[in-house]
Amino acid sequence: MKPTIKNIAKAAGVSTATVSRALSNKDDVLKPSTAKRIRQIAQEMGYHKNVAASQLASHITNTIAVIINYHQTNFWKDIINGILQRAYELNHKVIIFSAGNNDSARLTETVNEALEHQATGILLISGKIEPAQLKILDKARMPYRLISIYDQQHPEQRFISSDNVAIGEKATNYLITHGHQKIGIVGIDHSSTGQQRLFGYQRAMTAAQLTINPHWICYGDYGYQNGQELFEKIEGHELTAVIAGSDLTAAGLIKAATKHHIHLPDQLSIICIDGSMICEITNPTLTSVTQDFYQMGVKSVDNLLNDEPSLFIPTSIHERSSVKNI
Repeated sequence: MKPTIKNIAKAAGVSTATVSRALSNKDDVLKPSTAKRIRQIAQEMGYHKNVAASQLASHITNTIAVIINYHQTNFWKDIINGILQRAYELNHKVIIFSAGNNDSARLTETVNEALEHQATGILLISGKIEPAQLKILDKARMPYRLISIYDQQHPEQRFISSDNVAIGEKATNYLITHGHQKIGIVGIDHSSTGQQRLFGYQRAMTAAQLTINPHWICYGDYGYQNGQELFEKIEGHELTAVIAGSDLTAAGLIKAATKHHIHLPDQLSIICIDGSMICEITNPTLTSVTQDFYQMGVKSVDNLLNDEPSLFIPTSIHERSSVKNI
């Protein structure tokens, strides 16, 4: 016998409405013995409540869909932890989708899949996003928030992120206050995030009346291997300090510098962006502009559910051993 409400009702000798009340724990309108017997029969039959169907029937859902579209670095892990914790506190469930690593076609497919789940809303953790996906989200009229990415030219796209321009400016000014003038920026990409950080770097250098050599700007993908490859591009350009686009890029730079017998930070200082545990296990340990990814996750849930405006999460400088005063 199939584990349906109708069959449970037949076995218990009650109406389907009575079974529904018992399985929804509405014991105030049922005899305790009747409710207990119905639940026992349901358990023996292997019945499991179809939560998605009941939510659709009542037009109520308490599920948040989270899409991860960037695996090049590990920043998203703390964001997920923050989302899960806050969703749990607010009695919301979370369903997580992986859309690969900046794969546009796969992201489009995943957005459509997430929309099919009739969630309360979507949180999109991404390195970059294209108009095609945003058009789908906007057309579906399902609330969504971009996390760790934004484009202020499109204020209708609400986001939770660090201020990337401020990050680039803060990292550059930190090196300037430590006596550095020949400063590079390494490992950023051509997305809005990379360009925002580059703008912050350029603004700080210009304000300090320092020269910017085009060879000091090296694009990459924020990865560890890429950091090793980019070291050879900056070597020989008289840099005394660099801003690494991520902790992993910085770790790659350290690996390559060690291989080339460059002593850090005496011959080259590094400040990185993110501030994950990687900063504590390198030699030297990495001074960072630290983003509060956990809080980013927490606030994204509140922001989505309360329909709040876009929000920047503050960053901070975490001093370690990778920057030298000169």
